[in-house]
Amino acid sequence: MMRELTSLWSSLHQPEYLHLLLEPLALFGLAAGFLFLVLSLFVVQSAARIMALLLILLSAGSVHWYLGMRVKSEPRIAALMDSAFHPRIREQTTRRKASEPLYIAIAAVAAVALAFGRSSRSLFVWAAAIMAAVGVVHATWLHKKECEVFHPNIVHYAAPQ
Repeated sequence: MMRELTSLWSSLHQPEYLHLLLEPLALFGLAAGFLFLVLSLFVVQSAARIMALLLILLSAGSVHWYLGMRVKSEPRIAALMDSAFHPRIREQTTRRKASEPLYIAIAAVAAVALAFGRSSRSLFVWAAAIMAAVGVVHATWLHKKECEVFHPNIVHYAAPQ
């Protein structure tokens, strides 16, 4: 058990592993934050609203660190993949980098909603909910594109009729 914990701890220092841990956070964190925020608006719970906005803020903010780990790990990932995949890997990294401003905007709107959204009727809170929904859709699309890069059999597979 101790050897496994030591192995886990050393893996946490590797960009290849960290980027895999952080990649789904934007998608699942924003989705959970959006759902909790919408629920908190209907039950009018300020504590739930604050927690949902914090989750949205942290999930969207994690994209910056994810991208840093992805860029650091890309050479090693490419070295392990067939060279035919290298352009697709670079294209996906470029796509991810280009979407960073969206996540920064989502985090900023969530931060403003935390600071100034005192009630569930606040425009800032509703703006954060809309931005989180946009982020979930965008993160889902990015995840689909990621699957197309690393699991091409998913894209080209046709179910038997």
